[in-house]
Amino acid sequence: MTLVEVMIALAITGVTVAGIVRGYEYCLTQSVEDSLYMAANARAQERIEQTHSARWYVSSPQIDELVASNFQDEVVVLDLYAQSSNSVTATLQTSISDISTAPPVRRIHVDCIWQFRGTEWITNSIETCRAPDQ
Repeated sequence: MTLVEVMIALAITGVTVAGIVRGYEYCLTQSVEDSLYMAANARAQERIEQTHSARWYVSSPQIDELVASNFQDEVVVLDLYAQSSNSVTATLQTSISDISTAPPVRRIHVDCIWQFRGTEWITNSIETCRAPDQ
């Protein structure tokens, strides 16, 4: 074996190892981002459930707790398992609007806005409709 063959073999091995390490880093980054996506969806779904539990009666006595002022913007932590200072936070924004008055139906839209790695802003949105309680 000559020195040239050894150098070429080392170069090929170096490129292969670098590719494997970069692939591992990419997979790790994507799994973290996907877990944050799922956590953001869960937080948005929690807010939808809060709006579903609000009382809204159109019959006597009229009660209307399903208004946007009852669901202010809220900052939440997405990665609940991490108790560190660098945890990812998100802002929940809720908008409620009338779709129809006869029959009464309201549109509920929730955005969970968060930032991945300090550079990329991501918004998870959930929307539903709701009629009053009977």
